[in-house]
Parts: sequence; C-alpha cells; structure tokens
Amino acid sequence: MLPALSRFSRNQRATTAIEFAFVAPVLLLLLVGIMGYGYVFGIYHSIQQIAAEAARSSVSGLSDTERSQIARDFITAHAGSYAFIDPSKLRVRTGQTGPQMQSFEVAVAYDMSGSVYDSLSRMVSLPQPMIERRAIVQRGGY
Repeated sequence: MLPALSRFSRNQRATTAIEFAFVAPVLLLLLVGIMGYGYVFGIYHSIQQIAAEAARSSVSGLSDTERSQIARDFITAHAGSYAFIDPSKLRVRTGQTGPQMQSFEVAVAYDMSGSVYDSLSRMVSLPQPMIERRAIVQRGGY
C-alpha cells in the first residue's frame, strides 16, 4: 500500500485542473460583477448626460412652460442615441428650484428592471434598479 501512496503523491498531472476548479467560480463571479457594475455605471452616466443636455437646451426658453417643453422634446428626440437606455422607461420632471426660484431643474428617472440588469443582479449584488439624476441651470437675469 505504501508504494501506491507514494506514487500517487508524486503524480501531479491533474493539479492544475483541480486548482482551476477551485478558482474558476471566484473569477467568474468577479467577471460578472465587473460587467454588472460597468453596465450600471454606463446607465448612470447616460442618464446624467441626458439630464444635463436637456437642461442646457432649455435655457433658450422664455417661460418655464417653454423651458419644460424644450427639455422634454430634447429627451424624446435624443434618448435613443444614449448607450444602454430604453427611451420608453424614461420619466422626466421639470420645474423651478433654488432661492427665489432663480433656477430651472430637469430631473430624469430611469428604471433598469426588465433589462440585462435583472440577469446580472441575480448573480451579484447591484444598486437599486430605479435611478434619478438632476441638472439645474440658471434662469437668466444675472
């Protein structure tokens, strides 16, 4: 029995496969986590950008009603060109803000559920699926 045991301890042909079997799940989990957070950060960035660009485009309006319509029209026209964004899931809110209502705010909310986010969130912990980003611009009359 001892000769067989010593021969078994010297044979290291499958060592790499066994080590890979231990390490592979951790590596795959890290890879899925990186992809999930990259996807979420991409959406965060796209939502912030569309809110900021809509707020900047609203500066040309003369009244708050006109500013609101300009911002909504911008989002409707350009939402499809942003990465990872489904335009049908965008919700837009506009209004006055700040002291003496001197600022105009554009808030864009987006629901990530029902997308790749759901698949990735089952494997790794990701942030909440509902996000909102805001942009504020001066109303003029400096």
